[in-house]
Amino acid sequence: MSTKTQRRGRLALLGAALAVGSLLLAGCMGNAATNGGGGGTADTEGAATLAMPTEPANIDPIMMRSLSAWNMYYAVFDGLTRIDAKGEVQPGLATEWTSNDTQDVWTFTIRDGVKFQDGSDLKVSDIVYTYEKILASDTSTNRVAIAMVDKVEAVDDHTVRFTLKNPFSAWLSQVATIGIVPEKVYEAEGPEKFPNAPVGTGPYSFVEWKHGVDYKVTRNDDYWGDKAKIKDITFAFVGASDSRVTGVESGSLDTAIIPSNQVPVFDGSANAKIIEAPTNQVTFVGVNTTAGALKDLKVRQAIAVAIDRKSIIDNLLDGYGTPTGQTVAKGVTGYVDGFPTPKHDLEAAKELVAESGYNGEEITLQYASTGGLPTDPEVAQAIAADLGKAGLKVKLVGSEQSSLSLTLANHQVTGLYLGYWSPSSMDGDVVVSQLLAGGPEDYARSPEMAKAYLEQQAAAPDKRTDVFEQIWEWNATNVSNVPLWQNTNTYAAASTIDWAPAVDGIYRAAEIGRTAK
Repeated sequence: MSTKTQRRGRLALLGAALAVGSLLLAGCMGNAATNGGGGGTADTEGAATLAMPTEPANIDPIMMRSLSAWNMYYAVFDGLTRIDAKGEVQPGLATEWTSNDTQDVWTFTIRDGVKFQDGSDLKVSDIVYTYEKILASDTSTNRVAIAMVDKVEAVDDHTVRFTLKNPFSAWLSQVATIGIVPEKVYEAEGPEKFPNAPVGTGPYSFVEWKHGVDYKVTRNDDYWGDKAKIKDITFAFVGASDSRVTGVESGSLDTAIIPSNQVPVFDGSANAKIIEAPTNQVTFVGVNTTAGALKDLKVRQAIAVAIDRKSIIDNLLDGYGTPTGQTVAKGVTGYVDGFPTPKHDLEAAKELVAESGYNGEEITLQYASTGGLPTDPEVAQAIAADLGKAGLKVKLVGSEQSSLSLTLANHQVTGLYLGYWSPSSMDGDVVVSQLLAGGPEDYARSPEMAKAYLEQQAAAPDKRTDVFEQIWEWNATNVSNVPLWQNTNTYAAASTIDWAPAVDGIYRAAEIGRTAK
């Protein structure tokens, strides 16, 4: 019997209790762990409501770089390239591209006949404007993503060229995350009004944003690419996981990410199904290597082998995770096949703690008590317990996710913290930058890592993995952070929905289909 099956058995009473209320809403429940819509005729004129756990503070591709906002960006806007659901780079507004040998000059050919949703033609000058507008803003959170741009210029009416300050082999992934806006409209509306009436070239046109409630779009029938499968999409902001579960049960929601311990609720459902999908997210323990006992390498090495990854995955995550020894997930550029995961070895951890001369000094472990992953509090407690068995005294410090994020951004971690990275660009460059090469979550500030970071940026595509392997080996030895596992998402969806969730967890609304009831 598999771990998941065993765990589901232990949760059967929970599922049964919740199902009593569900029967009043949706009748007998069942489980279809596939992404098929059950056959039948496609409902191309229908609607779907997609749940989102958080609402973006802003939905403006000039001003805001946000994982939650990308759900809307990918519906309303296009980048020069696009990242598909499998995490691979595909043509977008650009049909082809080239770079020089040193990968610091990139030239893109822009496709003909693209129109914005207001009927105006896409011009190369709109692309230049979008990038220059971001670079000129002191408050744009997108600015850091393209800070390496030295110059962007229109070569002719169909060609745009970027000159970078340094070689950057991941540029194709980066431009996929920058939605292009029409210069005339953005200049007229400005960052104050544009988010509430955005215009892009994407597969959907904006309809309405009810702040705190939902965001609605409708199919752009003049779209240059494949037409969206469902006519009307509503992104509903539903923070509470229980509400997302009952929403799918009742039919008010068509898709929702749910905690793994809620999966048994859908056993026996005829109206809903569970979809499991590996993600690009890796959970890890971050380390302030300059704080107290954590200055000692042997203490840090003890932490890496004291944590029982498999036990936590099996008992707290219901089996939905894969142990790892690197901070990028399989499928993300930079992942090294076969790279070893530290084995749980409590005796070795105890020996390392003893050899370090650790004197019982308290080590804080910060985590998101609310607003993060639903299992964060339990996982933090389990990690603290594992470290306690190794002889380390750990104090748990919980806070709102927003508060913890601010602590991370301001380089103010007091000891350890429970974190996760899921690069929307599907490239390990940003992860290394933030965690190991001078970013706000890097406390070691290693010159060796700073050099390696630049080397992976300049390396040819077929050589980057070798550099990433050196980076992960350095981290395994020096323990600047402790990779734990690659997460697997669990979704509940209406049985009529035909959908394969993207590896980055972001909706590609245009690719979601539905069969007629």
